[in-house]
Amino acid sequence: MTIFLCSLLLASCLTVLGATMRLLDTEKNLYAVEAFLPDDIPADSIKAVQQRLEHHKYVDSVSFISADSALRDFRSHFSAEMLDLVEGNPLPPYFRMTVKEENQNPGDLAVLVNALSSEDYFEEVQAPVDWVEKIAAWKFKMIFWPICISILLLITLSLIICNSVRLSLLSRKLLVENMKYAGGSYFFIEFPFVMQGVIQGFLGSGFAVVLLFASIRSLTQSLPIVDVYAQGAGFVFVAVILLVTILSGYFSFSTVRRFLNVKRSEQD
Repeated sequence: MTIFLCSLLLASCLTVLGATMRLLDTEKNLYAVEAFLPDDIPADSIKAVQQRLEHHKYVDSVSFISADSALRDFRSHFSAEMLDLVEGNPLPPYFRMTVKEENQNPGDLAVLVNALSSEDYFEEVQAPVDWVEKIAAWKFKMIFWPICISILLLITLSLIICNSVRLSLLSRKLLVENMKYAGGSYFFIEFPFVMQGVIQGFLGSGFAVVLLFASIRSLTQSLPIVDVYAQGAGFVFVAVILLVTILSGYFSFSTVRRFLNVKRSEQD
């Protein structure tokens, strides 16, 4: 049961860590600015504005989105019923700009938005500045704490397995000593304890992974957006099962071997 609970917490922490890394991978997509233009802007002015934006020190790339393209993109992502009450095309043309990699920080993004907002030919300028600031503020904590908790859980698992094998040895002390006096080899004595540790580690971590998998699957069915960040969880689950099983076998072996070496030194 203790191996099951620790494995469940370990798999949960590693899953959260994987989701955090995926979230941070998509952070660079947030460094984009959309500057909306009036509907009646001439084509020559559009080209001149685009050339000016391309020479901005913070801008990496600029793409012009016409009103028709914006409408098609809107219909591909949202229900057409949202536009039934509106006549014509309510979406204006706009420029979509990406920020240079060396300037992808909340401060430079805010400076770029303020600079573009001061231009007369833009009706509105928008960018997810608040989201970028929140992610930048929580980035270290989102990575640091899952790693620390995972390391502590691995240490806890190791101590639990060692104590479990030690108690098992104490309860079978007379049997182990008789096997040793009867000429049993180290392998003959260690093998049952190692197999017991491996089976306990495999079953405990396996049940934990099954429970967590069922929970994540239920969550993704209710909130499909979570599925993007849950991808790769299968690799984490397999890694947890292998890791816990190997740790259980290794510490079972090392504990029994240490016990036998102590008994051997006492005899000498």
